[in-house]
Amino acid sequence: MFSGNVENLTFSKPTLDMPHVLFVTSNGAGMGHITRCLAVAKSGSEDFHASFVTLSTSAEVIAQQGFEYLHFASSGTTGQPARLWNNNFYQFFNVLTRKNHFDAVVFDGTWIYRGLRDVLDKKPNLKLVWLRRGLWKKSASIEQLPEMESYCARILTPWDVGDRLDEGPLSHRKTQTLVRGIVLSNCALFSRKSALEELALDPDKHYALVQLGAGNINDISDIREKVTSAIQGQSRGSVIPVIASSPLSNHEQCDENSITVGKYPISPYLRAFDFVVSAAGYNSIHEIIKWDVPSLVIPNLNASTDDQKTRADALCDKIKHFTALSDSEIDTYVGALLDRSTRRNDKTAQTNEYPEFIDSGEEAAQAISETIRL
Repeated sequence: MFSGNVENLTFSKPTLDMPHVLFVTSNGAGMGHITRCLAVAKSGSEDFHASFVTLSTSAEVIAQQGFEYLHFASSGTTGQPARLWNNNFYQFFNVLTRKNHFDAVVFDGTWIYRGLRDVLDKKPNLKLVWLRRGLWKKSASIEQLPEMESYCARILTPWDVGDRLDEGPLSHRKTQTLVRGIVLSNCALFSRKSALEELALDPDKHYALVQLGAGNINDISDIREKVTSAIQGQSRGSVIPVIASSPLSNHEQCDENSITVGKYPISPYLRAFDFVVSAAGYNSIHEIIKWDVPSLVIPNLNASTDDQKTRADALCDKIKHFTALSDSEIDTYVGALLDRSTRRNDKTAQTNEYPEFIDSGEEAAQAISETIRL
């Protein structure tokens, strides 16, 4: 449910007659929905005024990035049956759209909620843009997609490194507009020295970033311990694992062999690390690609629709980027990355061919502005 007075659902009005865009994000297992929308909102700040409604429990990061938001608890958080939750969301969203003028709603999530669609039925002039990540698993159902797509003025799908291997149910649909891949940080990375200072890390030591997610899909503690032990053991303590704490995580992540940091987004600090061990979620992988960081990727095979294995396979080159699905592969490829990190001036690595396909939401923001003007 909405954590506030439903009669006070009024956002600040845009200045200079700018269009007002409402970003609506679902409560995903990770930070993907919020992060993509924040990137687009920042990139479009000269063209439209952005506000947020989110179901995510990490809603406060929206305010930290300079945007107004309202939080509406998800069905999973409240324990409400889907029918009741959608009825409540409809009431909330109906009041919200009555008290504010929005030129467009941008929805980032897997399924467009019935409560949202019911409001759009009453407001046919309110344009809906679906920011829909691709690379769905082959097992994902698309039975409801035609109905949901019928509500959309436009469907935007950001480029994904896994696209070339995609055989999932979205790969042959022609309903979406492809835009460049989206990462939140559009600034230059901190230098290694500055990044280490910002993270309060000793500049005389070396570090590996471990970002395996919040553990909200399945327990990742065993995998994380395996990774940190492999880094510590094979480097003989010369490389220290640094665990990236997700804003969504409810679990204590620190242990005696590692350091925990809680920066969001973490990408500006990537030069502090010799390499990254990461899950294969959309944000993490494309930050690795954008900033050309050596990596070991461990896909979470339990994600409901996101085909993390295909994304990891597409990135893997066995030179600079590796994929592990077993304990033995974790040991092998941590060793390869540690060996590579001792040869920091090695020129044999492949040239990074992907950054031209990635921006910080500029192309998506432009497409939203064009949709508003239609």
